[in-house]
Amino acid sequence: MAINNGLKPIRLGIGKMLTLPHSILQRFRVHDRRKEVGPETRDALQTSNASLRVEIADSKLERDQIRLTNDDLERRVAERTAELTNALKELDAFTYSVAHDLRAPLRHIDGFIDLLHKRIVFQCDDESRRYMYVIADAAKGMGVLIDNLLAFSKMSRMEIKKEPVRLNELVDEIRRELEGDMVNRQIQWSVGELPVVSADPLTLRLAMTNLIHNALKFTRTRETAKIEVGSREEASGETTVFVRDNGVGFDMKYVDKLFGVFQRLHRTEEFEGTGIGLANVRRHIHRMGGRTWAEGVVDGGATFYFTLPKS
Repeated sequence: MAINNGLKPIRLGIGKMLTLPHSILQRFRVHDRRKEVGPETRDALQTSNASLRVEIADSKLERDQIRLTNDDLERRVAERTAELTNALKELDAFTYSVAHDLRAPLRHIDGFIDLLHKRIVFQCDDESRRYMYVIADAAKGMGVLIDNLLAFSKMSRMEIKKEPVRLNELVDEIRRELEGDMVNRQIQWSVGELPVVSADPLTLRLAMTNLIHNALKFTRTRETAKIEVGSREEASGETTVFVRDNGVGFDMKYVDKLFGVFQRLHRTEEFEGTGIGLANVRRHIHRMGGRTWAEGVVDGGATFYFTLPKS
């Protein structure tokens, strides 16, 4: 009779056997898990698998719905963009046509007022002469307004060609061009170290000229005008440029009107203008991919900002 000492023989090869204790074999033993799973566990696993399949199907359905929604949204955005582009083109064409057609009758008004003035200037009283001067001035002002309106409508036809522009050099050139507005005035300039930006040179010049000209105009009532031109680099990579002055400023509740066409916050008797300048600035900057905004305080100056995207 064989004696069991807790040892079990293991075949190593042909004719070779190795006997190991049960404790060691138990450590390396591989169980067949399927044989150990009971009915309740199998039911739970089947239920879990069924639930998982439902969740996967729901997830796929949600992804399909999101894709269809995105496709529909992109289609509607494209259609809306096309409609808006066509509307802007039609508006530009209408504006150009109207402004161009107004020139002829305006020339007639201006010409006949001049003839009338020459004929009866010595025959009418002072009040009648004043009427003629008012009509002549209004006709000239209307002419300037039409020219600005034509320039505004032509902007969309200008091709934007970006290249490096040295802002410091540009500001110096604009200051020289506007020297006529600085005669007999005390002006304290503060121009920082401005960067080289990627922009259309002509478009950027028009925008900067308008902002600096406005700073000169609206500080006219100050004994010493203070005008600052500076910039800062944003975390997004944009360059923010600003023109700040200590002029008459404006009420921030009207800030949304500043960049609109024909919008003026001051009377023509106080400061000349047609109300198109800042609208031009916004359009110039937007066409180069930038943004515009302003901050001001009544009788406390104003700051006008614009951004230029990273090159």
